[in-house]
Amino acid sequence: MKRSFYRQVALALAGVMLIALTGCQRDPASAAHTEEISTETAESAAPEQTPEAAENESAVEQTSEPSLPDPEGAAVFTYEQCEDAALRAQQYWYADMTTGPASYRYALVDSVAASVVPYETCIYNDQLLTMMSYGEVGERALDRVYAGTDLLVEVYFYVEYEPETYYQGPQYGDGLTAVYILVPADTTQPCEIISGWHNAQNGEKMPRPGQTMMAEGLTIYQSRMVLHQCQAMAAAGLREFTSPADWTEEELYRYLYYRGQDFGIEEDTWQNARRAITEGNRILTIDFTAEDDWSGNQRFLSAEWPGFAAKNIEAYTSGLDSGSVPGYQGQNTGWQFGWDGDTLVAKLSSEAGYTAQEYRFQTCEGFSPWNGRTFCVEGKPLDG
Repeated sequence: MKRSFYRQVALALAGVMLIALTGCQRDPASAAHTEEISTETAESAAPEQTPEAAENESAVEQTSEPSLPDPEGAAVFTYEQCEDAALRAQQYWYADMTTGPASYRYALVDSVAASVVPYETCIYNDQLLTMMSYGEVGERALDRVYAGTDLLVEVYFYVEYEPETYYQGPQYGDGLTAVYILVPADTTQPCEIISGWHNAQNGEKMPRPGQTMMAEGLTIYQSRMVLHQCQAMAAAGLREFTSPADWTEEELYRYLYYRGQDFGIEEDTWQNARRAITEGNRILTIDFTAEDDWSGNQRFLSAEWPGFAAKNIEAYTSGLDSGSVPGYQGQNTGWQFGWDGDTLVAKLSSEAGYTAQEYRFQTCEGFSPWNGRTFCVEGKPLDG
């Protein structure tokens, strides 16, 4: 606004100086005649402005002047309020992102940090200003922070996706990430996420966590994949086999039930024959072959496969908890991984301390790092 005003004043002064200079060099009558001709020429050359153009020009002028009150009048929050808001935002983030339906998707560091973002930072940061200016004036997130009814909290964290997530389609990028949460000053009111994930904003605030490899020579994707595969096979009670073709129908159901959870597949999927064929073939191709056509094939379950009968599903489900491999204790199970030539061997020890089960894998490099995985070639029970 001020810049436009100063520009108009400068142009006016320049015009006055130009007229004064030309007036010193020309006859007054001639100058007046020339000015009249110039004015007529300019008027005839200028295009006639339509009502629509005038309306658009007026709209541009209005939108170019956002309503931003003086930051000196913004509410000031106490240290205790900021500390409480940061804690509430973290708790809200955990509940929304790590214990909800999508919690299987992520491998997150335990320490998630948060900090309150001052009003001044919001109005001088173009990204934050745009994000917080949606809605009606007076009700925008920006206005609520200014008035002191809400605090803006930035929650930042490190995320690495589980390998199965990539088979679901495009995802946010791995790495240091932040979300913005609006926290009401009234502690009885719920928090609200007002942004998507913003990557690489806070790289200096959190170190990259250490990587856990199941065995030397594996990538992080292969390491996580093989651990998930072992957990699903042990939970399903799969003992001796070289292929899913060796399993009973109940064993097939159990494996798809447990392994499907890594892919975010709900239990009711296996009650629908068509969906069970599609998802079953996809999972089994990923876990038991080196093929890349994991989507849309009928390698293990044909189009004629009738699916699981409802009465069988009921019986299979009731026995899920009691059908696991001896010594399997969920995520607390102790696995030992090692190489036998180019074969990766995973061993599960029983509660008595002897090796109860062995699974053997080959590695697949894949067409992309996330697609690098392991696939199982044998399961064998052991006596110790």
